Amino acid sequence: MSTGKCLIKSAWIAVEVGKERTERVLVVETYIAVSPLERNFDGDRYSKVVEEVQRVLFQNPSIDRASILSMHRDTECLSLFKASPAKAA
Repeated sequence: MSTGKCLIKSAWIAVEVGKERTERVLVVETYIAVSPLERNFDGDRYSKVVEEVQRVLFQNPSIDRASILSMHRDTECLSLFKASPAKAA
């Protein structure tokens, strides 16, 4: 995953396993606020992160969904970019 202008802190694949489904989730930590409710939210910078995450999902169909987390010293972690869970085949 490219980190243009260092907006992305880190990224990894998490596997969520349940009785009826298993999902591969791309988890992306960002250095920026991801919610308009957070202080210092920058919609343009957030859009760049979303575009990068969408590109990675498009190029890797084995990943079921993504979650973007904002990491800040003064706030808790928020996860806003989530698709509805997929059913296991």
